[in-house]
Amino acid sequence: MYLTLSFKFSSREEVVRFLSFLEKHLKTTYLVTTRLDHVYVQLEGEEKELEEAAALVKRLAGLARQGRGVVQIPLLVLFRDANLARPIPPDAVADALTLSGVASHVRGDVLETSAPYEEVLKTAEALSRMYEEAERLPLTPQARKVAVAYAYARGVPIEKAVEELAEAGLLNKGSVISLRYPLEEVRRRLQSLNRPG
Repeated sequence: MYLTLSFKFSSREEVVRFLSFLEKHLKTTYLVTTRLDHVYVQLEGEEKELEEAAALVKRLAGLARQGRGVVQIPLLVLFRDANLARPIPPDAVADALTLSGVASHVRGDVLETSAPYEEVLKTAEALSRMYEEAERLPLTPQARKVAVAYAYARGVPIEKAVEELAEAGLLNKGSVISLRYPLEEVRRRLQSLNRPG
């Protein structure tokens, strides 16, 4: 079976960016034709494979059109492109961006954000290094996620972030440091507590 998709971009840079995303992330057999700022992508495969490939191609097109509202970044694309020292939970990236002032959410297999893709990549890479540092502290996985996102947004070391979160009443300190409230409640409280800078 074949499926053809067409996309219109606003600049040659977006076209080149889209083509590089396709080359790096699309595993299905495909053929590309470009005419100025139009790109036509013909996909080949079985029905289920075509559906998944078409969804990925549409998201990659959205990613290539940076700076136009909310973008859906496939998590698979983000984690393939990022140079990670340690694996990180996708919602840690969303939390760090949100605490930095860019509302972001993980929905299914995508990260929805208005942050530029390069900023999201840098955030993921920085968080990965911070996760590596945080492994030295006796944090539960949820407490680590919150402490790392908070430390990133505030630009402080992990130890200082843990101290500030404990002083704010969001972490329980003991032999193991844990969240004092459910994760969603901690996220809500952090929004009012955190002021970047």
